[in-house]
Amino acid sequence: MEVDMVAKAFDDMVFFHAFFMAFFPIPFLINLFTLFTYKTYQKVIIKLWFVMPIIFLLVAIGSFTGIFIMASAQWYINWRIAFMIIFMAFIFGGEIMRLKRLKLAKTSENLMLRYIRFCKVLYSLDLVGALIFSLRILS
Repeated sequence: MEVDMVAKAFDDMVFFHAFFMAFFPIPFLINLFTLFTYKTYQKVIIKLWFVMPIIFLLVAIGSFTGIFIMASAQWYINWRIAFMIIFMAFIFGGEIMRLKRLKLAKTSENLMLRYIRFCKVLYSLDLVGALIFSLRILS
């Protein structure tokens, strides 16, 4: 009886993690749409600024639920979990790098164009990774 309850709790944690991570590609799609259809730099910055908390929220949810699942599985890590950890760190680091580049990019138009190109590459990589994990392409 107790084993069944533990297994159910673990399955519920995995479902909760997978459910929220299914929404992970959405902010990257919004940001890519914004970057490819922008009219002014100011509008791009504002739209990316409003989506950024959603990205950090999903990174936090994914990280915390992942840690709880790993703790429940006695810290078992396979190659897929290792890639998930690396991917979360990549997204978190990429957002921090993007914010640092934005401060410098506001000084000239040439730097702003490079910033936009950097964001397009960053969010394309983030979207591909999010789709790989959300659609469970890596099994």
